[in-house]
Amino acid sequence: MTQPEFENVLVDVRKAYRLLYLYQRRVLDLVQYIGDTLTFRYQGGWSWFSNSTPRGGKGALGNWAWDWLNMYHYEFNFSTKEIEGNNIMFSIFLQSDTGYFDSGIEKPLDIESFSPADESLTQLMFLVGKNCWYKDFNDDFKDTSQLFKKDAGDYIKISKKGVLLAKVFPLSNFLNLDTTTKSLEEFVTFSKANGIEEIELTR
Repeated sequence: MTQPEFENVLVDVRKAYRLLYLYQRRVLDLVQYIGDTLTFRYQGGWSWFSNSTPRGGKGALGNWAWDWLNMYHYEFNFSTKEIEGNNIMFSIFLQSDTGYFDSGIEKPLDIESFSPADESLTQLMFLVGKNCWYKDFNDDFKDTSQLFKKDAGDYIKISKKGVLLAKVFPLSNFLNLDTTTKSLEEFVTFSKANGIEEIELTR
């Protein structure tokens, strides 16, 4: 690669960072809106694909580059609500790219083996639990879970403890207020039909 070619690559890098900023800002605003609309209060999150971004003087240069890009697969978690003696838990999982999970490979650094970007999806998974949570079903939520593939479909788990549900939407279903409202109504209907009647829209 020549220096002028490398300079052109760096132009693309600068554009990519600015695009990622706009993308992540939109996702954060959307998550806030969904939480407000379903009356859940955001309380923090976790990166599922990599470690959290090194900060506060921590980390090493040998960390995965993914550690600095942890919204590739991220859980936004909301505070538990107690309703008529039932604990209702809610999270939104952002999958910026299903390519790793669709490919079936086991090495997250082997990005050349990910499914092609134009065959992968960017999606949100809504996870809601009534008196139980995904830690009660660890095998279903392992790193290479079928749940995280683009064609995973709905997840319904009923146990003696309670009910755990997951519904996945392409992020493009949240393009504007009308499509967002339609998706949220679909999620509420799905929840009520499968034993979590406590989920309600406020708008």
